Amino acid sequence: MLKDFKCNRCGLCCHSPRLYKEDIKNIIKAGHKEQDFLITDFRGVTYIKEKNGWCTFLKKGKSQSSCKIYKARPKICIQYPTKLIGNSCIPQSLVSGIIFEKNNNNKFQ
Repeated sequence: MLKDFKCNRCGLCCHSPRLYKEDIKNIIKAGHKEQDFLITDFRGVTYIKEKNGWCTFLKKGKSQSSCKIYKARPKICIQYPTKLIGNSCIPQSLVSGIIFEKNNNNKFQ
């Protein structure tokens, strides 16, 4: 996580994060069944399942969101964000692994 970053708990970063073995173990220890939260892609990479386009563990609120597994959340969630794009931590700012910034016309440059 970036030094001095303050999360406003908007939940916009809470999409299906990649999971590693240790993440899976921690979520299972927290009382969740693997078949209820785990999905594997065609390459064998594991992720948290999405529910309505969001991480299945995201609890959306009117003004703030929260993580249902905060104490057992994946490493990538603990470390996020590592870089801000135009002062935004929203992951959609990252496209195909290449960093783009929107200009005033909402076009990527």
